[in-house]
Amino acid sequence: MPYPASADERLPTASSSATNLRDKLINRIIRYPGAAAMRMRIARLWLLGVHIGRSCWVRRIEVPRNPWDIVIGDGVALDDHVVLLAIGPRGERPRLVIGNRTYVNRFTMFDASERIEVGQNCLIGPYCYLTDHDHGTGLSALFADQPLVSNPVRVGNNVWIGAGAIILKGVNIGANAVIGAGAVVTRDVAPGETVAGVPARRISARI
Repeated sequence: MPYPASADERLPTASSSATNLRDKLINRIIRYPGAAAMRMRIARLWLLGVHIGRSCWVRRIEVPRNPWDIVIGDGVALDDHVVLLAIGPRGERPRLVIGNRTYVNRFTMFDASERIEVGQNCLIGPYCYLTDHDHGTGLSALFADQPLVSNPVRVGNNVWIGAGAIILKGVNIGANAVIGAGAVVTRDVAPGETVAGVPARRISARI
C-alpha cells in the first residue's frame, strides 16, 4: 500500500503553477470570442422581442417566429441548436416560458401553440421534444388540413428530463420528478416520481 504524500510533496511546484496559469490563459482565449458572440446573440434576441433575463448563457439557438411569445428567466442556459418555436397570433400572455436557472441541452425543441411553462432549476437533456399540441385526426380531411388540438404543458421546478424524451400535450410534471431517457410522456407525472418507457410509466418515487 503506497504511503500518503507528505505535505512537501503536495505543495505546487513552480512548473505546475506555470502550467496551471498557461492552461487558464488558453481556456480564456478559447472562451472570449464565444462570450462576445453570445452577448451579440442575446442583444439580438432582446431587440427581436424575446423577454430574456439576466446572466443567461445562450449558444446558437433558433427562434423561427413569434419572439415576443418567449420568456427566458434569469440564469437560463440554452445550448447549441435548441429550438424555441411559438406559433399563432399574438395573445395576452407568452406561449413559452423557461424558468430561472434552467439548463436545456443541445438539439432540444419546444413547440408551443398555447402554453409551455418550464419551472426553475430544471435540467433538460439533448434531443428532447416538448409540445402542447398535435393535429386533428378526423377521417373527413387530410391531417395537414385539420386544425391543431392544443392543451398546455407544465413542468415543475427541479425536474430532470433525460435525453430524447418526448413530452406531449396536456402533461403536467410535478416538482422534483425524473423523466427517463427516451420516455414518451402522455399523462401527468406526480411530484417526485421517476417515470420511463413508451408510454412513460412510474418506476419509483423520490419522496
